[in-house]
Amino acid sequence: MTMRSFQKAFCVLLFSLEGLGAIAVTISDVTARTQNGKVDIGYSITGADATNTALVVTMIDNDTGKVHTPTEEGRHRITWDTAMKGLNLVSSNVTATVSLVRYSVWQDSAIPTEAAKEGLYCVIDLSEGPDATQWPVSYCSAVPPDGWTAEYKTMKLVLRRIEAGTFIMGYDQSDESHRVTLTKPFYMGVFEVTEKQFALVMDSTMGGNYPIGSISYDVIRGSSSGAWWPASSAVDASSFLGRLRAKTGLDFDLPTEAQWEYACRAGTTTTYYWGNAMDDACAWYKDNSGSKWTYSEKIHPVGTKLPNAWGLYDMIGNVWEMCRDASSAGGVLAYGTDPRGWGLEFVGTYVDRRLSMMRVSRGGSGAVKSDCCTSSNREANFSSDSNSFRGFRLSLTLP
Repeated sequence: MTMRSFQKAFCVLLFSLEGLGAIAVTISDVTARTQNGKVDIGYSITGADATNTALVVTMIDNDTGKVHTPTEEGRHRITWDTAMKGLNLVSSNVTATVSLVRYSVWQDSAIPTEAAKEGLYCVIDLSEGPDATQWPVSYCSAVPPDGWTAEYKTMKLVLRRIEAGTFIMGYDQSDESHRVTLTKPFYMGVFEVTEKQFALVMDSTMGGNYPIGSISYDVIRGSSSGAWWPASSAVDASSFLGRLRAKTGLDFDLPTEAQWEYACRAGTTTTYYWGNAMDDACAWYKDNSGSKWTYSEKIHPVGTKLPNAWGLYDMIGNVWEMCRDASSAGGVLAYGTDPRGWGLEFVGTYVDRRLSMMRVSRGGSGAVKSDCCTSSNREANFSSDSNSFRGFRLSLTLP
């Protein structure tokens, strides 16, 4: 990619100050340069309320459909290493969008402004526990100064915004028939839901920053209304998601299988989201998680390994993560645009009917070997089944 050809394709498409009212905040002097596989984007923000603004840049390779949001390295400069992210841009057909939004920096307000909903992170405050009339939801555009401290793994739930995009789903990353397009952005849990978070929602006595296990799909979504995805997105009122929805006013759910793999890969096409060989720094799996005789030692507190490129922890290893979708009788993935998995097809043989009622889990756990802990590996279990090595994380699909 040459600087000249890239600059021809670079377009500033979006400048949004929704919700800023009369506050004069402007963005100017946007520049884009490339060198040695890196893209440098420079910009200036001015205005009375500039400290409460954030710049969001997204680039799309229009020929391949791949989307990437560069990592912000400073207030006035973003450096995007395309080689590190495994993204092969077509230099003559690249689109960049630049948006400027106002946000509240880690405020305790229960009702964020409309503009704040563009924040990179969504935080649910569960600290008042199961007796609270509501659980406040806030939005922000950066990791807090002290990082994700213990409260975000016990007393609060934190999700990260994932932009819409296209990827190839499954093991064979060269198979174009497996291409999936997600047309809506969504929030994805930064961590697996922990014992303490689960207890604060469900009024139980568990507590700690270990991922919740020994709970079933039926407990999370419900075995009545919640059993009918994809025909219905409803959940049982008494379920974990039913209670969370009621006290936040937002339709949180399990991720679809496509959302899960897209978020796990974070733009990569390799076996794992860090490369093609297992790395002990990135995941808990059978060989590094503890004694093979003591299952409890194989589960570890969330967030103790390195995250993927989108800041999500433990997407591989620690505990299997349940997805919303049912598995087809033949175990075939669902592809295309916004796939919703397979329906509950009560047809065919008894075995077919039973298999169609199984729900997919992803990511592997501390009890399985490394080749079961990949970005594409999957298993399926009946919705009523539970074990200590199966947990979940949240998602929230945006309009």
